[in-house]
Amino acid sequence: MFLNYLVLATLIVGARSQLDAVPVGFDTSRWAWVSNEDPLLAVIPGYFNRSSFDAPSAANVSDDRVAAINKHINQTNFVAYDPRFFNIIGPNATVRQLQKLAFQVHEAPCYVHDQSKLVFVEWGPPGGVNGSHDWHYVLDIESNNLAKVQTTPPTHNIHGCVYRNGKLHVVTDGGPNESAYLATIDPITWKRTTILNNYYERPFMSFNDIEIDDKGNYYLTDSRSGWGRDLNSYGVPTKPTLYFVNTTTMRAKELWYLEGNTNGVSLSPDGSTLYLSDTGASEVKPSRRNDQGQRDLWAFDLPTSSKTGEKLPVLTNRRLLARAIQYFYDGVRVSRNGWIFGAGGEVVDVLDPESGWVVGSIRLGGVGNDPVNIVFGDHEMWIVGKGGVWQVSNIQDILGKEL
Repeated sequence: MFLNYLVLATLIVGARSQLDAVPVGFDTSRWAWVSNEDPLLAVIPGYFNRSSFDAPSAANVSDDRVAAINKHINQTNFVAYDPRFFNIIGPNATVRQLQKLAFQVHEAPCYVHDQSKLVFVEWGPPGGVNGSHDWHYVLDIESNNLAKVQTTPPTHNIHGCVYRNGKLHVVTDGGPNESAYLATIDPITWKRTTILNNYYERPFMSFNDIEIDDKGNYYLTDSRSGWGRDLNSYGVPTKPTLYFVNTTTMRAKELWYLEGNTNGVSLSPDGSTLYLSDTGASEVKPSRRNDQGQRDLWAFDLPTSSKTGEKLPVLTNRRLLARAIQYFYDGVRVSRNGWIFGAGGEVVDVLDPESGWVVGSIRLGGVGNDPVNIVFGDHEMWIVGKGGVWQVSNIQDILGKEL
């Protein structure tokens, strides 16, 4: 049993706070256990404030005891809000920064497990040629060697990626003289094949992310993000939209639209639930953050056909599963056991798929290091974002879905 929930010793002049209430075997230098069962956190004395875009531990507080708690949290890698987080992550997990890169967006990670390679991109301004990128990073997991590759023909501005059946399945924002499109890439020859670039002869706006179900069908988010960065010359034909694409016929169907902005998309392990993030709080043209904007993670049911027994391309039972404690969830992925991992702000949050409670957070240290998207191995995960690439190793729960 967890008898203590964030025990803070009496703080007197010269004394230091003790945050040692994690279970036996968990390193207190890497872990924090935060609960409102500690009266000091349930009712914070004095002045306190933070914006919705800041981490809780970045709050401006006047009470020295709460400041000591925040200082400790800012030095850790894992923050538990629920006892289940200890069982998911386990006592041996570590966070390591593999590559230090520019403080701009890095996106679309794909783990090519049979080659032990991580493929990802640098996305949008100010890098590239006027913000447009026609090359991609390949990180050798074993040697930590980082290289750049180009596809044939060149692929501009990849925004989302899933590795399946020996190929990278990618969506892009489009680029010079190209609208947004869905493509496959062979990670051996680096040949790119475009398989869809229109919705009944209407250009897509700028694809953001991709998910694939167990039948190989696609779920694609078409967002304002790439259009807002002027990555292609096409207009705004629709509101931010989620599309379904049948892998056999390549027929596309609009499933849902959002008033804010479509972003991360992922499916439950059995394919019965779809999760969709709305990041409308990050506005474009003009580019700004809006505290009142959408920071929502939505859940939908995918009904089964009474005739064929297959999942239908229809979303039902829309429900607000969660709003991010800080910032918003850019990349969203679901583990083999159904836990939702949402990347955004300073952390990757882990959420209960039924209640939406955040059970814990994986921290990258702050100071500008912001996770944008994630990809799973079996007992490890890779995080890409502003600041580079991180690996979380020796995770107790199995993460990667069966291929």
